[in-house]
Amino acid sequence: MTGPVPPDRPRWHAAIAAALVGEELDLPEPGRPEIPGLLADLAREGWPAARIAGHARSRVAGEQPWPHQIPPRLRAGCGAAQLHAALAAARNQLGLGSLEVRGPSRRTRLDSDEQRLMRDVPPHHGS
Repeated sequence: MTGPVPPDRPRWHAAIAAALVGEELDLPEPGRPEIPGLLADLAREGWPAARIAGHARSRVAGEQPWPHQIPPRLRAGCGAAQLHAALAAARNQLGLGSLEVRGPSRRTRLDSDEQRLMRDVPPHHGS
């Protein structure tokens, strides 16, 4: 089913879109999360992948939360775990699964406290 959503039906695509772009959009609702269709609908609404990515990165650079908090009226009827998984799938498809990439630590030696903790074993350890 696509089109207007009865009041008792979950608004999956509106909820995920609100998290991604920070706006409540009137999107077709297929009755369950369909990420490729959602992203196509967002592009038709003026939110292509590049714009969403730029929006996300500017929010993070400005130390503002992203994804946006989803209003309760949009979350109504959407299972929390399924909504979280659908949002993660959308972020991954957009290449926004992780906005901060850190390289491995360059440190190679333990400091004195870490060395002490490594030597410390419980009495039942047997060594």
